[in-house]
Amino acid sequence: MSPQSSTRERLEQFAQRAFELAERRLVRQGMQSSLTISWDAASQLLRQNLNQPDEEDLRSFLLLFRHFVSDNEPVFINRVFNDCLRFVTSSDLKEQIKKAQDEWKALLYKVGAFRLVIDNKNIIGEYALDLWINGYYFHNDADKAAELRRYLSSQGLGLVRIQFLAVLAGLTQIILYTGSVVNYVLREGLLNIPENTS
Repeated sequence: MSPQSSTRERLEQFAQRAFELAERRLVRQGMQSSLTISWDAASQLLRQNLNQPDEEDLRSFLLLFRHFVSDNEPVFINRVFNDCLRFVTSSDLKEQIKKAQDEWKALLYKVGAFRLVIDNKNIIGEYALDLWINGYYFHNDADKAAELRRYLSSQGLGLVRIQFLAVLAGLTQIILYTGSVVNYVLREGLLNIPENTS
């Protein structure tokens, strides 16, 4: 299915993909992560202990998750938000979709899951996601991989990693919620899509 697929097909596929995401083991078991930072007076070093999801579960999850954040995919969530705001007939559901869209933007573009500044650089959600997805998991972007190595050498990697994992968990909740709203809209026939609309 291309990004130009019909609106209804895109929304149906989004609802299906959101259901598939909910069925991933990482989501079913909970996307918990934590970072403990402590000062070791004897060695004069900061110690980091990162508790994170199983790496294979995370990789499996990301294979599906990246469809929702890639603008060339039909289930790209920003396209789905816009479709819902244009064609859903219920003003209450449109309001809920708008709230989800605002939360999505806040997680990605404002602060992230928490405010993080390393070497005067704001590590917002979009940046943390981009570093890990494109610099480590999928695209092997040399510049992003070098940035991750720099954070590793500055003791900031655990902080960047926990920002990534926390943002990922928050975005996943928004995807799942939006998927349930879209599924309801489709099931109840609450769409008004003019013909010749893609």
